[in-house]
Amino acid sequence: MNWQVDAAIASIVSAMAVVTSTIFLVEITAHLFQIWQSTEFQEDQLFLLHKLPASTWEEFVANGRGERAERALHRVGGFYDRIGSLIRRKLIRDEDMLPTIGGVAIAVWQRIEPFVVEARRRENAFLFQNFEAMLPECRECYVPVATDTAATPVKDVDLVEPDVARRLLGQNAAVMLDVSRDVTSGHITGAVRTTPNDLTGWLAAIKPGKDVITYCT
Repeated sequence: MNWQVDAAIASIVSAMAVVTSTIFLVEITAHLFQIWQSTEFQEDQLFLLHKLPASTWEEFVANGRGERAERALHRVGGFYDRIGSLIRRKLIRDEDMLPTIGGVAIAVWQRIEPFVVEARRRENAFLFQNFEAMLPECRECYVPVATDTAATPVKDVDLVEPDVARRLLGQNAAVMLDVSRDVTSGHITGAVRTTPNDLTGWLAAIKPGKDVITYCT
């Protein structure tokens, strides 16, 4: 009967559509990772994170307009903005991208946010809006325990006595983080210290299966 033929054709077309969609997702995700891993992109991203000399919009305009700083801002910020747009339109899945790039995206946003805020006020009101809108998903994918911290009490946080800290460190069962903002303050030998706002640096210091001991002076 014709309806049986029609049903069979519809099933085949539906299966082909699913396969085509899957192939598209794989290809576009692979292409995005290729861009993210490219030498040019990583150099500009590291420049923003660690070498950008400006700390205010005025300094950025005076020293970076038309220079590498502006190129890096638009290349890196534009890339993450496109990722956010693709996720919002459901053209890629956040779980395919954000567990890998989410932590760095958060760090980049923290570094460029002052410039973006001023650029929106003075030049482009919609600059990197998709990037900013993607940040909650970045935090959820990259640091799941950080979600809904306002409603969920922090667990497994205890005051550690010095002798206990020494024992844990001696057994290589813990990592000690120096979170002091004053770089001239005393430093405990073996403690890990990084820039206070360098999220990627802190996350890299935390090792799976080890307790984390923090101190400040």
